Amino acid sequence: MRLDRYAAHDGTGLVRLLAKGEVTPRELGRCVEQAVAVVNPALNAVIELYPAALESMPEVASATPFGGIPTLTKDFPIEAGRPAEFDSRLAQGFCAGDDAVYSTRLRAGGLNNVGRTTSPEFGVPAATESPLYGATRNPWNPERGVAGSSGGAAAVVAAGIVPFAQGSDGGGSIRNPAAFCGLIGLKPSRGRVTGSPNADAPFRGLATAFMLTRSVRDTAALLDLCHGPDVGDGYEIAAPTGTYLNAIKHRPKGLRIALCTRTWSGVQIDPEVVAATRTAAERFASLGHHVEEASPDFDYPAFLHAQKVIWAADAAANMPAMARLMNWPMQEALRASVYALYRWGCGISGAELIQALAVYDRTTRQIGCFLAGYDLLLTPTSAILPEPTGTFDPNRAGIDADGLFEDLAPKEKFTALFNATGQPAISLPFGRSSVGLPIGIQLVSRFGREDLLLAAARQIEEEVESAPGIWGQARPAIHAGKV
Repeated sequence: MRLDRYAAHDGTGLVRLLAKGEVTPRELGRCVEQAVAVVNPALNAVIELYPAALESMPEVASATPFGGIPTLTKDFPIEAGRPAEFDSRLAQGFCAGDDAVYSTRLRAGGLNNVGRTTSPEFGVPAATESPLYGATRNPWNPERGVAGSSGGAAAVVAAGIVPFAQGSDGGGSIRNPAAFCGLIGLKPSRGRVTGSPNADAPFRGLATAFMLTRSVRDTAALLDLCHGPDVGDGYEIAAPTGTYLNAIKHRPKGLRIALCTRTWSGVQIDPEVVAATRTAAERFASLGHHVEEASPDFDYPAFLHAQKVIWAADAAANMPAMARLMNWPMQEALRASVYALYRWGCGISGAELIQALAVYDRTTRQIGCFLAGYDLLLTPTSAILPEPTGTFDPNRAGIDADGLFEDLAPKEKFTALFNATGQPAISLPFGRSSVGLPIGIQLVSRFGREDLLLAAARQIEEEVESAPGIWGQARPAIHAGKV
């Protein structure tokens, strides 16, 4: 299969070619190898491909929804026996001990994991620039970054290496890379995708795994495959009433949409980001939806402090075990920002952690009450455009935990809230800046309403899908289909 033809298709398009016998899974695997060879030297997004996985790709498509399509996963524990180094010297050489349950569901649905992608160290710093593998670069402009923490995943999808790639989101780590790379990035509701066997909802429910994609239909099909609890989960979210693929066939009418273009922290938003978000609001209004400016009211400083406490406590609880296992001194192995977070977490008391969780509970109710009056909330995804690589140096002298969160501030001000409160949120590619950089807008729905979120996204996608590229944005400068 020609590489330009391969890179032009989303996953659903490739499935159709597999069903017609026009291509085999093994040929798709070879396309991935070729694409990595062509574009990864400029991007530094793929850590490695797995030769045995590529060699075992079948010559005949499987009778599954995705038929045997290759994909890539983040450098976190996903698949048993695979390296999972968190892009950190502390975990160098570590391998996952178990399959993540959602990944087994995706594999049963016809996905083949053939390699891993880059991340910031332990998914914490603001940029995908790690001590092990260096800086990952943006396919739209290699002088710019890809955000984090699923930055490598975003780069490989945008550059046409794979039609979709696995990521995870604990504060915007799927949505911000999607926004920076012109992709679709869904953070499902808390509990929609189980974290089993290690947790029902990892990181006290703040984090969830899912995929970065180039189409709403791929997003819906992937969520159909992997959602749902596992035996032993501490709680279960209500199941959807139908499939997500069916949900996107329905055109929502008369939605009440709240538009918010100011950050709750006061961080300045790039004017081009504001303009793109307002253009999205106008597009929804032209479709017959009711849009009004409105914002949830909550105590942002208290929320931010609680976020810092919870993240730091999690670091203090989990990183020593990795250090013991790998026989590495943490101060020597970790970069300055991550070590500062760990050190601060060591001084947090049990009472402080309980108080922080109480702030999250209170904020969750406030956001839930706000969304009871609306169907969707529309915001920017990130307050800034993709920044030059090196802007947020996670290892600079003197950085502390507060400095780490200051770095994160422009990117997570609209995203991290919904990790805390659990609502589903999606970043959609909605325009480009004056210098051609992608801009993402975020839609948030009520808890458990991924069906509505995806239907609204599909309604917008229908208007732009006939133009070339992802959502009519043309192709990035670095793309496998251009060779």
